[in-house]
Amino acid sequence: MKETMRLVYVASPYAAFKSGKVNADFMACMVAKEECRKVKEAGYIPLSPVLAFSGVFSEEQRDEVLKAGLEMLSHCSYVYFSKHPASEFSKGMDIEREYARELGISELEI
Repeated sequence: MKETMRLVYVASPYAAFKSGKVNADFMACMVAKEECRKVKEAGYIPLSPVLAFSGVFSEEQRDEVLKAGLEMLSHCSYVYFSKHPASEFSKGMDIEREYARELGISELEI
């Protein structure tokens, strides 16, 4: 029988990077890529809404992005939360954490 890897939703900060000092989209994508690498190296398939939707939705469509991300999350076996310092200020990650708990999705610790 074929062994399958499990899908892991990678929650990482996006809007928490908004400031005049950095390119927020660039920083958010860099952090998301690094977190996805960790998940992949642990033997899982990472799914990142930051990477999936970067450049697809406008800033005014944040609610749509969050809804789409939560739909992605609902199809995953695990959720991994970025440990980046900006994660502490991420309201989106708070929503993702609460939704994962509601669905009974286990948090992956790496």
